[in-house]
Amino acid sequence: MKRLPLLVVGLLLLISWSQSASDFYIIEGQYDGYEGDIFLIRALHSDYYLDAFEEEQAIVSNGKFQFSLSKENKYPLPFFIRSGNSMSSGFIMESRDQELFLKEVNRMSKPRIECVNSTVHKEDLLLYERRKASIDSITSSIDRIHSSGFSNDSIQKLIEIERAIYNERTELIIKSFAEDYPASYVSFWYLVFSIEHQGYSPGIDEAYQNLSPEIRASEVAAVFEQRMLVAKMSQTGNYFPEFETK
Repeated sequence: MKRLPLLVVGLLLLISWSQSASDFYIIEGQYDGYEGDIFLIRALHSDYYLDAFEEEQAIVSNGKFQFSLSKENKYPLPFFIRSGNSMSSGFIMESRDQELFLKEVNRMSKPRIECVNSTVHKEDLLLYERRKASIDSITSSIDRIHSSGFSNDSIQKLIEIERAIYNERTELIIKSFAEDYPASYVSFWYLVFSIEHQGYSPGIDEAYQNLSPEIRASEVAAVFEQRMLVAKMSQTGNYFPEFETK
């Protein structure tokens, strides 16, 4: 009889742990050749994450790590991986159990993602391939400008010109992709990035209006519409921060 209370307590603890664990999606990760802290960071304002995500930290040991993602996050969401002083390229991850595979962490790399019955990662890579020539072009142009020996003022002006060209090309690519994939959250998030990074654009607004009714009825779309309206009203033309991490 003395064993019964202990058994009951054990069962209650097990039930409590199971319920707690079921509140999260599990992201198993592999990063060979690295040991230490690694972080999963949101790529946009916390409102887009329904105030259910700030930052996840894990320790890579023997090439393995694990993140958890609250099930309050119902939609595919954009993230960064940070390792030391390095940051990955942004990527979109499903709100479900999945696996991340990292070869390196830098602005030109994305993790490989394995997720059952998901097309998000494939679409994200497809859009990245469409943008790659433009990304390579601005990267090489900026490197060339920095090594030109020009004055700092001239360098800044030339970089601004290259950024304007790059932004115009990027907008065209994103609009074209959204036309091809109107029911894709990859399309949605890159339209969001365009407004958040560059400010309001009638072309991006039009591309958003042509997305599927299901996406435009989502909670994250409601956040976007509100923030896009503010950007439209301000019309300052200022460069929006690429990623907010606070």
